[in-house]
Amino acid sequence: MSTNINKVVSSKRRRTAASTIMRINDLPDGILTNVATYLATPSVVLFAIAIQQDGASLTQTSKAIMSATTSASNGGEQQQLQVLDFGDIEKSLAAKLTDDHITTILNCISASNNLKTLKLAGCINITGSCLEVIRSSAVLELLDLSLVRMHEGPVLDPEPLLSESVVIPILDHIIGNGRRSLKLLHLPKKFRMSESETEEFLGRYNDYLETFSYKCSKCDTICDETGAESWTFQDDSGEYKGAQNYTCSGCLAHFCFDDDCHDEDGIVFVEWCIKCENHYCKDCVPSNDCKGCYQSYCNKCDALEKECDDGDCEANLCKTCSQKRSCWYCNQTKCRGCIISHSCSRDGCNKVICNDCVESKGEGGQCNKCFAKFCSAECRYLKCSKDWERACTTCMRDSAISFRGKYQESQKEIEELSHGMEDLYKKYMNVDKEEEE
Repeated sequence: MSTNINKVVSSKRRRTAASTIMRINDLPDGILTNVATYLATPSVVLFAIAIQQDGASLTQTSKAIMSATTSASNGGEQQQLQVLDFGDIEKSLAAKLTDDHITTILNCISASNNLKTLKLAGCINITGSCLEVIRSSAVLELLDLSLVRMHEGPVLDPEPLLSESVVIPILDHIIGNGRRSLKLLHLPKKFRMSESETEEFLGRYNDYLETFSYKCSKCDTICDETGAESWTFQDDSGEYKGAQNYTCSGCLAHFCFDDDCHDEDGIVFVEWCIKCENHYCKDCVPSNDCKGCYQSYCNKCDALEKECDDGDCEANLCKTCSQKRSCWYCNQTKCRGCIISHSCSRDGCNKVICNDCVESKGEGGQCNKCFAKFCSAECRYLKCSKDWERACTTCMRDSAISFRGKYQESQKEIEELSHGMEDLYKKYMNVDKEEEE
């Protein structure tokens, strides 16, 4: 009897518990919308898609959540989402997104009609087929396919799945659809180093930008009549290859490199950051020059980490130069304007010696014949000894002079030490005799 009662009670408990469980879909739209205001824009869209029950069109609840991505215009009307940056969400989440996910997101926000900026930072597992959604966009101005966040280096390891054969035809359609809205394109480093489809596309993209005859926002000069005279860096352009010229990655304004167009310090208005490989104008992201390699770094990359150790100098050095210019002997790190430093050219030695230590030690420095640099006479000798027949005669002579000088100093020290030991021994013997007497 008691067993049956327990079964009935247990069954009632289960039914009662199930009927009182509140699902997230049961929450009022206002609560869900307020929650969405605390999320990054891509997360809001993912939230809205996840909450819909029919799997096709957005429900009323999903539309309410999506309202968190809109903003009021000057006229009071709601503006649709215009900027979508996947760098705003966690890298681990972005890395899980597929082309299907991003296609759904772009369709959800009517990207082809509304989206002006699309940055796919962190989306390393897409091939690029999701870009079909914006293939015929008439409003897209900035497309960032570098797959890295702002002020991060462009090299990805392992390489992303993004495919040239998938992406390039879509890009060709975007710049050739007659609507001509695209102003700035960031390609992945993987594409930029390619010598096939991307290299050919860069020529077509350069022609596309040339037709606009964009003028410098400072002096009204046609940009591509100055500097490299090309909107895209092609062929063998080093780290510049595949990058867009004359355009600030922040505000999309255009700047020339005319000799007469610069600020009061004689510096051009837009500079290339050697770390994140982007152009920025001074109003968006100011730049600093490393006084060791004279390369430019934008302030947001924070690549200049060491100040010159000369007390009267305020120059900064990048991480690489701070290592290359730190003297092994005096431990001082100084910029190129304050002192000359020499990195040892002998294989296996990474020591650096400054000119002050070269003079005080009487060894090391640069050979005035073969121009090799050494941190010491020992390293100079060891490099020569690898191949005496081809060794620099000046290096051999300087090594011999240095060794002879050291030998003479050592001999002198030995003689002084011998005299000291002899004197000490005599004093000891005298003391010993006195004790015996």
